[in-house]
Amino acid sequence: MSGMTVKRAGRLSGRFFGMSLIMCGLFACNGKGNEGENVASAVGHLSDSRKVAYMMEHATPDSVARFICEASLGHIEGVRIDTLANATLYAYENYKSESDMQTFSSEMDDYVSHLSLENRMKIMTMLGEVDAQALGYQLGLEYVDHIRLDGMKPAEVKREIEAFKQACASDTMMYHRFITGFRVALNIDKGKDLPEDIYNQFKSYE
Repeated sequence: MSGMTVKRAGRLSGRFFGMSLIMCGLFACNGKGNEGENVASAVGHLSDSRKVAYMMEHATPDSVARFICEASLGHIEGVRIDTLANATLYAYENYKSESDMQTFSSEMDDYVSHLSLENRMKIMTMLGEVDAQALGYQLGLEYVDHIRLDGMKPAEVKREIEAFKQACASDTMMYHRFITGFRVALNIDKGKDLPEDIYNQFKSYE
């Protein structure tokens, strides 16, 4: 595993570990491994806005951003954000200070940018900020930056693209638009700081 890949894994696992600590602290984990039950019993029955309101009262803005993303993706046992756009809007409308709002916004953007292609597609679809027909192109155009930022190797890129293709399922146009955008970005970055083996392997990828 490359140094950059180790950094990527460490950054993400650190965030997930941080989220687990927040959950334990907020909901009084008793050391018996049932923190998911504690979380679910405390906020699982609340509306999306009340879940976010509770988190805003008890956690930092960056933690709230991570909570919203993870709950929207179904990664927190027993706790689900059903309407990501509304949950995010609630936070924006109810943070009182510019600093808190900026911290929340920056973490939302940064957290989503480091998700897998599959989960970024899910988050962006739920937010509804990008037209469905344009989403695939945007994911493809942005993917080169994702590869560069996280120091991904060809084998990692291939695994992630294949997982994304499976996630697209019957929406073959989403995948084809992604590939089109990806190829455009590869050609734009050819000869710059993009690793040559990435370009050579994926310039004609189907």
